[in-house]
Amino acid sequence: MTLTLASEEVLEYLRTGRNPRAMLEMERLLANISKTKLHRGMQRENLRELLRATDNLIAQQRGLLRILAIKDRWTAERTSVKMFARETLDAFRRDLARMPCYRAHKKDGTNRERGSQAAFRHISSTTAAVGSLGLVAIGALCFILFERRMTVLRRRRKRYTCNLDCNLLCGGAATDATLLDISQEGAKIKSDVICAVGDMISLTLPDDAPQVSLTGRVQWCNTNYFGIQFKELLPREVVKKLAGFRRAPLAAKQGFTRGAAAPDLEPTNAVSGL
Repeated sequence: MTLTLASEEVLEYLRTGRNPRAMLEMERLLANISKTKLHRGMQRENLRELLRATDNLIAQQRGLLRILAIKDRWTAERTSVKMFARETLDAFRRDLARMPCYRAHKKDGTNRERGSQAAFRHISSTTAAVGSLGLVAIGALCFILFERRMTVLRRRRKRYTCNLDCNLLCGGAATDATLLDISQEGAKIKSDVICAVGDMISLTLPDDAPQVSLTGRVQWCNTNYFGIQFKELLPREVVKKLAGFRRAPLAAKQGFTRGAAAPDLEPTNAVSGL
């Protein structure tokens, strides 16, 4: 008789009182069980995971037999309920039923691991070298693409000094402003009007300056200074023209030149002696 079957009959006897021989069978089974031999046998059968559960089940059955010898069946039955003897037996049965599947799964996993190791051993050094060169080539390509992207961004964000007077339109109000610097993506502006972050503004350049639509949204502001991001990316050539634009100087006032006769400051109709 097995331990699980004997435990089932003992619990049934405690509950119903039928089959009193179950207690004798359990006593005989526990008397013939050697803990050392039991552990060795379970280890030999790869049942090490059930050692603790088996010891707990045996300890419960020994305790029930001791209580039944001292008290009566009703006391032993109530004790089995408090000890969760039925739940312990059911859990032991489930674990015992899963062990064949667990061993099969573990054996299959070991075989697959051995197979993969054998497959790796068949990979030649040439194949490994080609794979390494491929990884190096992919890494170099990614680095080149990254550098090109960063170069494009640096060109777009490169700022050129302007100091160009212009007219600013913000929220329907127009005012004078100064375009301090400019890039393909945005510009820095100085104006007496304080703009808020998120406002849309447009700039009108002087007639003698390169005519281009400068419309953007305010990204930051600091008192009378603020930066905008253009609605559309400006061509690089246009940015360079605006940066290199210098307004023609005003005509110089006529003055005295060395060697020239001094102008006649006397009125033509002046009367001498007066």
